Amino acid sequence: MANEALYQKYRSMTFEEVVGQEYVVRSLKNALKSGKTGHAYLFCGPRGTGKTTMARLLAKAVNCENPAEAPCGHCESCRAVAEGTHQDVVEINAANETHVENIRDLIDRAQLAPMMSRYKIYIIDEVHQLSNAAASALLKTLEEPPAHVIFILATTDPQKLLPTIISRCQRFDFAKVPEPLIMAHLQKIAAAEGFTLEDKAAQRIASLADGGMRDALSMLDQAAAFADGRITEASVDEIYGLVSAEELTDFLCEIAQGRIAEVLGRIGRCEERGTDLRRLTDDMIAALKDAAVMAYTGRADLLKKLNGEQAQQVADLCGPRTALSMIDVFMDANTAYRTAHSVKDVLEVACMRAVPESKAVIPAKTTVKTLPEAEQVSGKTDTAQAPVPPGREPEPEEMPTDPMVEEEPEEIVERPAEERAEPVELGADDVLALLVQCDKNSKADASAKLSALTGGIPDNRYAALLQQSELLAAGADCLVLGCEEEGIADRINDPEENRELYFWLNEHGIDKVPFAVIRPVYDSAVQSFIQRRKEGTLPVPKTVERYKKEEASTEKDPLQIMQDLFGDTDILEVIES
Repeated sequence: MANEALYQKYRSMTFEEVVGQEYVVRSLKNALKSGKTGHAYLFCGPRGTGKTTMARLLAKAVNCENPAEAPCGHCESCRAVAEGTHQDVVEINAANETHVENIRDLIDRAQLAPMMSRYKIYIIDEVHQLSNAAASALLKTLEEPPAHVIFILATTDPQKLLPTIISRCQRFDFAKVPEPLIMAHLQKIAAAEGFTLEDKAAQRIASLADGGMRDALSMLDQAAAFADGRITEASVDEIYGLVSAEELTDFLCEIAQGRIAEVLGRIGRCEERGTDLRRLTDDMIAALKDAAVMAYTGRADLLKKLNGEQAQQVADLCGPRTALSMIDVFMDANTAYRTAHSVKDVLEVACMRAVPESKAVIPAKTTVKTLPEAEQVSGKTDTAQAPVPPGREPEPEEMPTDPMVEEEPEEIVERPAEERAEPVELGADDVLALLVQCDKNSKADASAKLSALTGGIPDNRYAALLQQSELLAAGADCLVLGCEEEGIADRINDPEENRELYFWLNEHGIDKVPFAVIRPVYDSAVQSFIQRRKEGTLPVPKTVERYKKEEASTEKDPLQIMQDLFGDTDILEVIES
């Protein structure tokens, strides 16, 4: 005989054993205690949340021979319901018995008195699948029910029911079971069954179950059979084709850095080992959301998929705005999966679309000249140049070039006058020294103030400048701003512009010196920071000196001094030497 499945073996036998539906349990127990049970109940909610289990418990309780402890579980009526042999408790699956003849037969039998107990109980599962004629026939009985009959209807799709049926029932909505409750229940069952369940494995199963306790127990059953006594996160990932949080972090970092060859190779390996690419896409969306949340709040307790360090690593590379843009791309991919012939192709295209523009490497265009046939044969070309006067070096355009390749001339962009001042150039080492003094709390505080500042004064030139940058990090004395365009970074780092921007920020409660850096330099600094932090070789934090306002001279004008001494200046004659 086959072993009993865990979801059947550990089905709740009392109201106290039900997990995650406290308000439903409390309402039904109070109704039973006061003797005010209804003639029709409607249990709605996602699959696996306990609707049928609750219906059976209610069927036990109303006919229990020990009302004080109903359902007691040991009286004849309770045992018969548990064993499925109670003559007055009838379960119907509307998915199979959907025709009007089935419901009419049920109604005819409902008119007869109970055979064993006080009430006849009819449990109709998936009631929304009844045909229109069958639903109308059921409605007639619900309008004028026999006194000895209780109907319990269960459905995952209540909006498909006739409104008149819903209005004649006491409706209870079952919620998804929270992950912590599922995890605790799984650990309890694992202990009872004698196998080990790691906490991360329990969390993984609870996440996959998506609030359904029955699904969680089925997964636990399968994992226990696969893992042979010890269920780990890796074994759960292997069974259900998932990727670990570490691999997910590496995947997103490769996309953020534009390392497309590595990304495509990783997707290929995932497909080879049977990874569910649709679920991988969902996991990437959840991980990117964690990165954005971490960047905006700095709170690891709000994360769902990644831990704080992993989320911060992704956020440091792409920033919150880019992370949200990447989420849009992968959501589009989820939609495209429905009609695509190849899920892998859709995911690969999505990953390439998700690469930030600053990381997209596009080879320079070249024009290949075809030599005249005679020159191709001889291998000689006319490369003679005009003679260069003695003492003068040849100009760049006068230098010999490869006749086979003609490079397109670089576009020359004339900068505005205010951008022509020599900006302070920040290298990766400079940014690294700034990052050493930066922290999450400073960034969160500065981010909130900057958001209010740039949003509230859109016409201000400093606000407009900041709107073209992104806050990447902040410390006690500095702001590190990321810019997609080098020209914007140069403007912010221009000594005079930087000084004025600092005083404007200071007037609005941000006493920090702004530093601007383009994304490639910042990304290089972040990688160096991560590596050197592991090695314990981080540099000394960069000393940042705030600007000081020039104090007005306290020396008085000579004429003012004479006026103070003698009063009226009309009697004074000023002789210039």
